Amino acid sequence: MPTVIVGFHSIEEILKKGSLRGILYLLPDKKKNEDLRLLARDGSVPVVLADERELESVSGGADHRGAVLVLEELPFEYRNNLSFVLKGIAGQTALVLLLDGITDPHNFGAILRTADQFRADAVLVTQRRAAHETQTVVKTSSGASSYVTLVTVPNMRQAVETLKENEFWVYGADASGTDASSVDLRGRVALILGSEGKGMRTLVREACDGAVRIPAKGHVDSFNVSVAAGILLYEVRRQQGFRF
Repeated sequence: MPTVIVGFHSIEEILKKGSLRGILYLLPDKKKNEDLRLLARDGSVPVVLADERELESVSGGADHRGAVLVLEELPFEYRNNLSFVLKGIAGQTALVLLLDGITDPHNFGAILRTADQFRADAVLVTQRRAAHETQTVVKTSSGASSYVTLVTVPNMRQAVETLKENEFWVYGADASGTDASSVDLRGRVALILGSEGKGMRTLVREACDGAVRIPAKGHVDSFNVSVAAGILLYEVRRQQGFRF
């Protein structure tokens, strides 16, 4: 699947590496885009001058700010580089999902399908003690795993700190948290879902800016994690004014 990159600094950084196969789409009336056009020329990357409608289409509705780089394949060194990924998430509204210990591939696939539906900017998983992309995950996600920006990080707590450095507010899903509808989730928001049985790890929970919960009055004590993901992602996007 092609990789779509938005954000001036992310596009600039990757064009400087050269040896890319793709197309750079630019609005012609953006002054900063001239620098990107010259970098693309030096790297033999074709440039298409496009209007807003075309950029909206090729970016998949992302906050492109007048520039979209579509690559046949993202260079290996960038695939799990969280700082690079976050550079490309521009704007005052964003949504990143962190999965702290989700091990069931069916839950993982269902969460990725939901993340695609709500256009999560990225989904983060850890290298260890976590489900990863397998044939089961691809099938359960109905192919959505091909469209979600999936980033593998070595340490979830460190990832939380990196998100904060990039102006994200980080909230963990926890039964003792505040009703999600009562929390301001309108800006740059990262949401953490813990493991199926134990929830978030203590160190990860302590790193959060707050905790949110889903109000419920059933006879069992919690939602399935993939169901919880759908409810909470909807609430975040609802507050952010997501165009359903």
